[in-house]
Amino acid sequence: MENPKLNINKTKYRYFMDNVKPEGTAIIYTIPVPRGEEKPTDEFFDRDYPDVKISYKKFIKMIDKTAKGLLAYGIKKGDIVTVCHTNTPEIFYMDYALSKIGAIPNYIYPNITADEMKYFIDELDSKFVFVLDEPDIKRNMKKALEGTDIKIISSSVIESFPPLFKKIAAKKKPVERVEIPNEIKWVDFIKNGNAIKEVKENLYTPNDTCSFVHSSGTSSVPKAIEISNENDNSIPFNTFKDNIIFSSQKKCIQTIPQFVEYGKTSTHIVLCSNVCIVVIPEMEPKNFYDLVFQYKAEYAFTTPSHIRELIKRKIDLSKTEHFVIGGDGFDDVEEMATHFFYDNGSNVPPFQGYGASEFSAFDILNRKGEYKVGSLGKLCGDSEYVIIEPNTFNAIIEPNTVGELCLTGSGVTKGYAGNSKEETDKVFVKHPDGKIYVHMGDYISVDEDGFFYYHGRIKNVITRKSFTFSPQEIVDAVMKHDNVKSCMVVPRYSKEEGETPSAHIVLNDYSDTEKTLNEIKQLVNENVQEFHRPTHYKIRQAIPLTKNNKNNITALKIEDTANMFDGVVSADIEAHNTSEYEFYLKVKIKSDKSNDEIIADLEKHINKIACIIKFNVGKIKYEIEKV
Repeated sequence: MENPKLNINKTKYRYFMDNVKPEGTAIIYTIPVPRGEEKPTDEFFDRDYPDVKISYKKFIKMIDKTAKGLLAYGIKKGDIVTVCHTNTPEIFYMDYALSKIGAIPNYIYPNITADEMKYFIDELDSKFVFVLDEPDIKRNMKKALEGTDIKIISSSVIESFPPLFKKIAAKKKPVERVEIPNEIKWVDFIKNGNAIKEVKENLYTPNDTCSFVHSSGTSSVPKAIEISNENDNSIPFNTFKDNIIFSSQKKCIQTIPQFVEYGKTSTHIVLCSNVCIVVIPEMEPKNFYDLVFQYKAEYAFTTPSHIRELIKRKIDLSKTEHFVIGGDGFDDVEEMATHFFYDNGSNVPPFQGYGASEFSAFDILNRKGEYKVGSLGKLCGDSEYVIIEPNTFNAIIEPNTVGELCLTGSGVTKGYAGNSKEETDKVFVKHPDGKIYVHMGDYISVDEDGFFYYHGRIKNVITRKSFTFSPQEIVDAVMKHDNVKSCMVVPRYSKEEGETPSAHIVLNDYSDTEKTLNEIKQLVNENVQEFHRPTHYKIRQAIPLTKNNKNNITALKIEDTANMFDGVVSADIEAHNTSEYEFYLKVKIKSDKSNDEIIADLEKHINKIACIIKFNVGKIKYEIEKV
């Protein structure tokens, strides 16, 4: 009899139901609660972690109840439901329930602006919204939905906790209530579903759309990616095919939100394996140590930021089997993290992986027994690859030779939704062998043993006096210095040369930055030809990240551009990604103008340069200090 994990040709709901066993715990859901007055430090949060446990029997029952609520609310096959929510049990019920009836979730980030919410809802003609019942998020959603008849379902972060907990929480910290027209609360939504006697399961149709997610890549420009049932099912299929086993009733800490494809597919993997997932609505990396300490999980899906917090203090990691790390920045801590895991009782290191939402999240992975420090890992399952010379179909056969990575297989998604055919055609390309490949936009090499290595983004190239080159050789030279933690090199506008390299460098030790910088420059001069060397260097505390935890190239370009403005002494940027703005730009400037005038002039300057060297600015909050 065929193993159900090896048949992806079914709806996501049916794939889950064919693989799951209605036994044991499905979810441990926990919320951090301050013990007293909360005073976060670099070391820890002073918190308790009360939790609720949801069995697989209840999980399956709640999927059915949620499906009935959707039908009672008028949602039917083919309807798009915008999901603006964080990781709570309700978002997982909603995901499988929508699949069960054939409706389609459109996942968006909760911490975006009202204008962005409106754009994402209108983009896919969504008529329903499932939103987190939190004041700031509801306020933005209310503004986004003004003048529409869109229906709202809302649930809070404590929806799954018992009534007594909710009463105590309400007394300790009263929450502002923001009401939206056409809104129905989760309790009433589930209650209304009792009128539906039976849910007719959506039948599988090949290549039907299962969900939409949004990818920000290395910039702030989001694109809606259309994902099929087969795409989501391909991830548990590929891991199982490669004998990457997640054992029933072992624990997995899930720090990646469901609105990110990496989070959605990795959750699908472990739920289809009867693993108990530990979830938390707050993605703060400083919670990670406490979660690992308290729940002693065998598995985790997480980011470099979480690992950095974990390795600050000693902890028992003897049960660790598979901690998967996705996102930029793991190279900076890989060696330290590997030693930390072994020193604290683990038989395996943390495993780096690689992928993109366009290819159903991840497709290259290190795993137990097949691991090399510094590599991204090996290809998973039925995925195939070719390394090509950029902008050609010329395949690079020789090992350890850098080119653009292109991937094909069951993970290839349907492309970008909406009015994005031009972007789809650039990324999803039919090759001479007749297969559609995702052009990943990354410089990659593969060694003789099939391990992949990352060499930088193709889009992050420097065009200097009409000559284009990758900044990776600069990064490699800078990283030779023992005191360098990480480095990012981006194009900086030059009136005379078009673009020049600008190096942004994070150190381990800042006690003598001038000496370190001089030594870095010497290394660059010794290893990089003169025409490719940076014209600007900046020592900084951290590289700003996108919402998807990737190095934010746009942020660094904005900062560099602001530093070029007349009178600016210094400009420093943070990528906050709040509901009101994406970037927080602090500017010290010599000027007699008012702050409003300075901001207006700065905006014109940044937008002008952005048009020339082609980057999208996004929304910026300015802090002006006159010197």
